[in-house]
Amino acid sequence: MEFCYSCGEKIEEIKDKPYHYDECGLNVVLYGITQYACKACGESYASIPNMQKLHRVIGAHICEKRKALLRPEEIKFLRKDLQLRAKELAQTLGVTPQTVSRWENGKKDIGEAHDRLLRSLYMMYASEQAKHMICDGVINVFKELPAKRKKIEQPREIVLNPQEWLGDFCPA
Repeated sequence: MEFCYSCGEKIEEIKDKPYHYDECGLNVVLYGITQYACKACGESYASIPNMQKLHRVIGAHICEKRKALLRPEEIKFLRKDLQLRAKELAQTLGVTPQTVSRWENGKKDIGEAHDRLLRSLYMMYASEQAKHMICDGVINVFKELPAKRKKIEQPREIVLNPQEWLGDFCPA
């Protein structure tokens, strides 16, 4: 990329600067991403390779590393990456579309059973999309979750290096 898509002026290439990938609806920081900035109009761009795989890694990170109940933005991310409308996710989980809407807008917390079911559904989907079985993932995800969880403060930021989504996908 040499010229700005907006104004056509020459753009500057920026390397080695963390990129805040907020477009996915979560607080995700990516390292090793080439970014571009136009000094003329202020527009900026990022070159993110293999977005689909990146989303699988983010989803697996949410399912495996987040020990609290899923937050509204995480539920929405998982649903969208599953390529389901809220109505379809509701049908899949055996709840009403209004319940999914309340989870996603933060008016109601997801329950323990539905949290585990959604994580399981996502991990199986990710495994299927990667065309291999999850590497000791699904059972361990649930074994490591406390039996009863409450809302707890934990970091919202997900920090990923390119090796985590550009290499072979196998959540650990």
